[in-house]
Amino acid sequence: MTQQEIINLLPEFLRNSSTYSLIITDLEGKYIYVNDVFEQRFSFLSPHFVGEHISVAIHPEDLAKCDEVVQKCFIHPDKSFPIEIRKPSNLKNEYHWTHWEFSLFKDKAGTPVGILCLGHDITASKAKENQIVQQNERLKQITWQQSHEVRRHMVNMMGLYKLIKDSAVLTETEKIEKLDLLLNETKELDQIIHAIVERSVGKE
Repeated sequence: MTQQEIINLLPEFLRNSSTYSLIITDLEGKYIYVNDVFEQRFSFLSPHFVGEHISVAIHPEDLAKCDEVVQKCFIHPDKSFPIEIRKPSNLKNEYHWTHWEFSLFKDKAGTPVGILCLGHDITASKAKENQIVQQNERLKQITWQQSHEVRRHMVNMMGLYKLIKDSAVLTETEKIEKLDLLLNETKELDQIIHAIVERSVGKE
């Protein structure tokens, strides 16, 4: 297909988007059309993408993911499929995250001639997502540590109580010592609970 034939098949709002990258590849994975957003964003990779293979602008480890989604497009020719892939940010092997929708691109006769891909940058949201995941992991660790501390004191308190209650050979001095230990465990547990409450209130 010629560039003009491709352009005629594309909605104008997609061709002229100032936000979304729009590309079309042929059945061999070579660019046959890129819009201005894509061409300007990745101009450091190639002065003219048409004829280049898509691998020039995709992280090598994400190429297999692209192949899997392309296969889905042929199995379900009337559907689009989402995919997140990394694209070069510069020539220093640094990458940013992008979200794309892949769908089968057909000519006027309805014959598949390539893959239409519509995408945008999601680096900021991806970073936020990773931050939330890390925060959740830290909260899980804190929760585990706190529950472990509470459990430890509870076990000690129950053990001391049972020892005092069931033992018939403890002297009065020994009982007072055990009761002092029990009181100390109670105070420490109370401090831990207060600390947990204060931290919880501070996060609200």
